[in-house]
Amino acid sequence: MLYVVLGTVKEVSIGPTSLMALFTLQICRGLPVEFVVLLTFLSGCVVLIMGLLRLGFLVELISPSVTSGFTSATAIIIVAAQLKGLLGLSFTAESVGDNIRLIVTKWDDVRYADCALGAVCCTVLLLLRKLKDVRVRSPRVARALWLVSISRNALVVLAASSFAYLTHHPNQPLFKLSGRVEPGLPRLSAPPFSASVDNSTVHFVDMVQQLGSGVIMLPIVMVLANIAIAKAFCAGGRVDATQEMVTLGLCNMAGALVHAMPTCGAFTRSAVSHSSGVRTPAAGLYSVSRQVDVRSVARLWRRDRRELAVLALTFGVSIVRTVELAVLAGAVASLAVLLRQLMRPPIHIHSIKTAQGEAVRVRPAQGLVYVNGELVARRLLAAAARAAPRPTLLDCAHLAMLDYAAMQKLKADEQLLIMYNVPEDLVAKYELLEGVERRGLRATTAADALASVVGAPAPAQLPAGEDSATLLAPDEPEADVLQP
Repeated sequence: MLYVVLGTVKEVSIGPTSLMALFTLQICRGLPVEFVVLLTFLSGCVVLIMGLLRLGFLVELISPSVTSGFTSATAIIIVAAQLKGLLGLSFTAESVGDNIRLIVTKWDDVRYADCALGAVCCTVLLLLRKLKDVRVRSPRVARALWLVSISRNALVVLAASSFAYLTHHPNQPLFKLSGRVEPGLPRLSAPPFSASVDNSTVHFVDMVQQLGSGVIMLPIVMVLANIAIAKAFCAGGRVDATQEMVTLGLCNMAGALVHAMPTCGAFTRSAVSHSSGVRTPAAGLYSVSRQVDVRSVARLWRRDRRELAVLALTFGVSIVRTVELAVLAGAVASLAVLLRQLMRPPIHIHSIKTAQGEAVRVRPAQGLVYVNGELVARRLLAAAARAAPRPTLLDCAHLAMLDYAAMQKLKADEQLLIMYNVPEDLVAKYELLEGVERRGLRATTAADALASVVGAPAPAQLPAGEDSATLLAPDEPEADVLQP
């Protein structure tokens, strides 16, 4: 109800998801249920504070490769965890490897009746999923098929539960059942700030210490999941991240009052078993089968293998260690890739000839800041040294960022630096930089920039925007040929 009132995207459904269940299990494994409720409350508080401080931009620091990596790994982890229930086995495992090893070890204990029921449920779910695509002439029949298709989860659960009830024998049960479910609505109460563990009382500070980094990592993943689903449905992909974070935080804080687990919006390709109320292991196995993002791997292999490496790192850490650690490792790797791109930007350097004389034209393809100022200065001075001393023209068309430290590196050896083609909204900022030739800031061509500084007018025989240019640094690996 809170999301109905405060949410911004009508398609988002807040509730338990397989992703949150997996995170909660890894954080609270072996701990009493009070820790889960406290984790829900603290996660809501963290997300609410992030929303009030307008920290929604932090989500943009996590690249889609990280999201794809940990969601795909989560799907495989959930499938491995659901296999034991599908086979009628009971054991505790912490990783995919442990699950597979214990399944092989306990293979002789497989309950074939449970396995058969699970296989039938999976088959029926897949068939019902295709039912909505059957083409019929009657609109009423098409509508009925569509309703049956979207209700497949509930129908399969109802049918399987009824069959298990009819065939149940107290002394020799045919199927392994989930047990008694507590009836009624949960009791409203404050979140537990202490718990009893091994006949001793654990207070709030100790509980937070045992939850560890999960108090921070779970809210980040929670927000990431919610924003991702919101962007998928919102027109134009624009989402009020601040409002979504505030709403999500309040939903989890309210959920803690009824002893709920952490919740968020489900991914479009993620499990729907928790939010739709299913109770069988087969549903969890089926619902995540389409979550493995194979298309992103193929697309990144063709277009950007550095991002593919980030995806592979996130995926691998999720499988070998924990999803919590994988998100952190993926985010750090993604930021490292971004930082490397910033430190080594494409730089286009040409020797140009105009009526005002010769000059060296430098065109950085992105912002010039202290981390890449040394590289640009080294390239610039090396290019100027190979030719006679001449003015240096800095084309600022793509220079959205510029700081004083980077500019000082370009001023080495008394190099005359003429900046031109500056975006109109940045001219005032550039005029405040010391040691910069300001007369050419508003010029749009190299000829006009030289004319404004040298004092001679731009020649009539050269149309505006035209000058002759020669690639000056072909032997430099960063230099790209750019048409003048």
